[in-house]
Amino acid sequence: MILDLIFKIIKESWLLFLDVSPFLFLGFLIAGILHVYIGSNLIKRHLGKGKWSAIIKSVLFGIPLPVCSCGVIPIAASLKREGAKKSSVLGFLFSTPTTGIDSILATYAFLGIIFAIFRPLAALIGGLLLGGTALFIEDEEILPQKNEFVKKQNKGLLEIIDYGFFYLPKEIGKWLLIGVLLGGVITALVPSDMFLKYLSNPWISYPLMLLVSIPLYVCATGSIPIAASLIWKGLNPGAALAFLIAGPATNTVTITFVYKELGKKFAALYLFMIALIATASGLLFDFIWKIAGKNKSILIGGERFIPIWLKLSTAIFFLFIIFFPKIRIKARKEEKMKFKLKVSGIHCMGCVEKIKEYLYRVDGVNDVIIDLKTNFVFVDGNVSYENIISAINESGYKVEER
Repeated sequence: MILDLIFKIIKESWLLFLDVSPFLFLGFLIAGILHVYIGSNLIKRHLGKGKWSAIIKSVLFGIPLPVCSCGVIPIAASLKREGAKKSSVLGFLFSTPTTGIDSILATYAFLGIIFAIFRPLAALIGGLLLGGTALFIEDEEILPQKNEFVKKQNKGLLEIIDYGFFYLPKEIGKWLLIGVLLGGVITALVPSDMFLKYLSNPWISYPLMLLVSIPLYVCATGSIPIAASLIWKGLNPGAALAFLIAGPATNTVTITFVYKELGKKFAALYLFMIALIATASGLLFDFIWKIAGKNKSILIGGERFIPIWLKLSTAIFFLFIIFFPKIRIKARKEEKMKFKLKVSGIHCMGCVEKIKEYLYRVDGVNDVIIDLKTNFVFVDGNVSYENIISAINESGYKVEER
């Protein structure tokens, strides 16, 4: 009996992973292109001036970036230090982790085109509302803006592949697999009549989804198979959308950051607006779904158009790079770098970008590679160890050994 249940969970989880893998492949490729040719440094150039224009830019820049609710924190902190207003920082904090190019494609794979449109639209409108509301209650002080930004080196296909298919899967891979596994558990074990009986009622489902999603870390992509499984078990789609918005938008770490860096007034506004936007978006979606006759066929994902050979090959590819993260395209290049330092406190791609930013400011630095798993920083160029260590210390991290 137990073995049958385990087999059923594994089977359902594998089917979910097969469905989403081709869309993740395309999403990670586009994410790599965005990272190399846009990145957080171009964003900083546009968020320190103006009021509404800065908010609009922060939200529009944030929507396609594949950054989680924890990974966005170092970027947001850097934006604030560079002179961005609190309203712009809040708009960026909401729109960036709520969705991304990879999660938009994964949403289409699992839940169809309407969900895939609704989710980034909610991130856009929500980010503008949050930033606009903050604009009316913040003071007029603007921090002095710095004009030093990272000059990315070696732009090209290798950099795109390294970020999109090695760094990014390493960053969100485990959360994606957790989401797929939970989706498989829900599909395999949860009786449909339980959701139809209790969670089809919006007075129960919406508060419950917000209560669960706001404090917990939920990856924008990893949350999708969970939401899809809940919908097919009877949860009203609007409540699932609220979960997809509120979950990735914040967690206890993000809340603490906003409270510490922006103040309790903005932390309270942040939480209130997230709950309001998630609920309003969900109710609007339920209204549209009701007009459409509650036809679940409109929620069928785009995975049905993908041939099985493509699903299988991309699924095997992602499992390989998730479970074997040491195999990276730049492994041989790292051996040729002039300097190698062990740095403590590197946890996510936000940390990587922050350290790179400060290192590229140092005259003589030509290239920087950071191994997120081992916390080793490789630097190449005509520069001294002392200048490298000084730049890393200035970024807020500490060199353990060299």
